[in-house]
Amino acid sequence: MKLKLLAFLLFILSNCSVIFSQQLKSPVEQYNKDRWRYTYKNGVKVDSVQKLFNPKMLNILFANKVGTSFGGSNDLSLQKFHASLDADDNSLSIGANFDSRRKDELKKLSWILSVGIKIKASNKFATVYKNGDFQEDNIGSTLKATWIGRGVINFNDKTKGKKKKLRKKAVKNNREELEKKYNAAAAKFNTDNLSDFDISQSNAINYDSDITSVQDALDDKTDASYVEMAKEEIKYLEDAKMYRYLWDHWYSIELFTPFGENTYNVATDLTTALSKKTFYAFNATASGTTMWQFSNGISTFINLQVSLKNNNNIIVDNISSKPFQTIVAGDNNINIVTESTDGYVTTYNEFITGTVKLEPAIFFLNNTIGLSPAIELNTGEYNETNWKLGIPVSFKDKDGKPKVNFEIQWKEQKTFNSSIHLVGISANFQFGNLIN
Repeated sequence: MKLKLLAFLLFILSNCSVIFSQQLKSPVEQYNKDRWRYTYKNGVKVDSVQKLFNPKMLNILFANKVGTSFGGSNDLSLQKFHASLDADDNSLSIGANFDSRRKDELKKLSWILSVGIKIKASNKFATVYKNGDFQEDNIGSTLKATWIGRGVINFNDKTKGKKKKLRKKAVKNNREELEKKYNAAAAKFNTDNLSDFDISQSNAINYDSDITSVQDALDDKTDASYVEMAKEEIKYLEDAKMYRYLWDHWYSIELFTPFGENTYNVATDLTTALSKKTFYAFNATASGTTMWQFSNGISTFINLQVSLKNNNNIIVDNISSKPFQTIVAGDNNINIVTESTDGYVTTYNEFITGTVKLEPAIFFLNNTIGLSPAIELNTGEYNETNWKLGIPVSFKDKDGKPKVNFEIQWKEQKTFNSSIHLVGISANFQFGNLIN
């Protein structure tokens, strides 16, 4: 009898121990631990300091900020899928982005890989198949790799002291309130909901062995609370304007490779027979962008591009094709058109063009509307300077992520013999988020 009673008591104690150990942890302790930065020398810790801001929180902040730039050459898209219309070469681009965080928002955004296709449009229609044939000369692949630097948060002001101290105090006071909130939420869950959660999770495990254990499920809830706490602190920093500006930078390499060659039917004049010329329209670009986003809603971008592309005089001079007709004499001296083909009247010339383009931009109203001039220097056989003046506009979703971007552009495009002034709109559309 005593042995049975002892066994029963041990059973009760062991289950109480399990229940006691399986509790929802508040994210506060780990959140503050992550603010410590350690310095090592030869594998030995020599210094430690607790930073004002949690670096994982800053990872979320900067990933959101670098992903809210405008559509265009400065664009750094974090959308899962994207589509854009390019007025410069009448093309439609569709692609997908993959980033280094692997869906973990707390990790630093270090690089983005973008892959996609670009389809050339003619007469407002992008042709992929024609009469059962794949139009490989109209389509190509795009590959873009971007490395993102480590951002800086600056909460000084022009007084270089007084406001900095006040902001530090406000940040700490707000964090203390967050700590109380999340500690209380965890304690309330353990008191009011832990038992039901334990039963529900245990029952689910009985039906599906792949379902995570009770403690793992609790740890997942703690991790989710950690992210919520970080986002609440970010919201406070932005709403209360607790920083002066954010700075970050990124560098990209982009390559466009056509699936086939373009074919031009060319003649020196309308009376000469057409000859076929093939053209491979590759393009390679390296670029760097630096960004300042101020808490007052103003943002500044500076983008520098260096590119190399295959080029020809038909593209530079924007030559339009003309109809060439084959005519034979029929009965009663009536001429009959037996064939009609479009061709270009020109002496065809193909060459490589190197380009350096500088494009600053300033945005107002939280990256909603801005001003973006650009200058483009070309070298090689086509040795001309072009410019652009743009008004970029970005429509965002409820979370502040860009969905539809367009830019009203006025630009001068030099040809070999003249210059063309153009006014138009370049558009960019985004679908799907990598950032929830």
